Amino acid sequence: MQIPLIKPDLPVFEAVEGPFREILANGKITNFGKHVLQFEKNAADYLGVHTATVSSGTMAMVLTLQALGLQKGQKVILPSFTFIATGQAVLYANGIPVFTEVCDELTLCPKDLAGLLENHEDVFGVIPVHMYGLPARTDEIEQVVRAASKKRGNQIRVICDAAHAFGSQRDGQKVGTFGDAEVFSLSVTKIVGTVEGGLVASHDVELIQRICKMRNYGIEASYNAFWPGMNGKMSEFHAIIGIENLKCLDHLMTERTKRARYYFDRIRKMSGFIPCAWPDNVVHTFKDLTIQTPEHLQCKRDSVIAFLKDRGIETRAYFFPPLHEQRFFQAYVDRPLPATERFSRRVITLPFFTTITEEQMDYVADALADAERSLQ
Repeated sequence: MQIPLIKPDLPVFEAVEGPFREILANGKITNFGKHVLQFEKNAADYLGVHTATVSSGTMAMVLTLQALGLQKGQKVILPSFTFIATGQAVLYANGIPVFTEVCDELTLCPKDLAGLLENHEDVFGVIPVHMYGLPARTDEIEQVVRAASKKRGNQIRVICDAAHAFGSQRDGQKVGTFGDAEVFSLSVTKIVGTVEGGLVASHDVELIQRICKMRNYGIEASYNAFWPGMNGKMSEFHAIIGIENLKCLDHLMTERTKRARYYFDRIRKMSGFIPCAWPDNVVHTFKDLTIQTPEHLQCKRDSVIAFLKDRGIETRAYFFPPLHEQRFFQAYVDRPLPATERFSRRVITLPFFTTITEEQMDYVADALADAERSLQ
């Protein structure tokens, strides 16, 4: 059996054929056409906040940091255990990344964050990451940030990297409504995909309006730039895909939740591999379904990946190496991060997609059990 890591959720051609033909005929393919505006409205209605589309999740983070007022050389705290784009966005926005530990849920550790805020001056903001679609401990993080802001007498911003998490919730609150702003990726691997694209969500309507100018070179009116900016527009083609995928979100979430429960149960019954956290108070997208190797195989993660590959099972080590161990980010590292290093050496992301079958999940669980027996 050959099982790919992902299969994207895309609309059937018949659903997008009419709008595609329309924009190809009238030439209104970009520059904030009716489909981009409709997708923004639909996303805002779903989340209950204001939204702005952009060309990618990375662009969304860069523009949001700049729109909130990040100045050159100010520090931004983020977990080292994240995708490269989170760190790159901080640097492109002229900030200085400060890397924090993750907790056992593989999201930003509030206790470590508190220590960093005590020891680092000139912290502009904090970027919690909703890892794999699991919301970070936002209440605890915001409490820590409020206390530090009060002590310093200036506001420390919270900008969530929600790239994996459109559709997730924590304690009944939707991702997209936390912090000063939340930033989504809408690339093809995401549950709400536009093929390529990004979205900023915020309660702050002025912030969203500013980002809408910045994604168009910072132009306020009549080719007069008031803001830093670049070309960060979403095309009509991408918005059309997003409109159709957003219609299916509740169904997709139901199907993914059902399959994740089955998968977790099979993995636990068949092997000692440990599915990553799924608290009871959380709705999880499972953008990536990730496990950790058991203690007795903690140094054999790569051997497990090779074993699964021989069985036709595609995997990834999301996310290894963590940012603080990557060559490009070495200049910003000031301490070891033992928890991050330990977790990053044990994670394996398994095949998971909305249409994965029980037969495929059984095959993966059986292969994990065989790997454990062979390698211990």
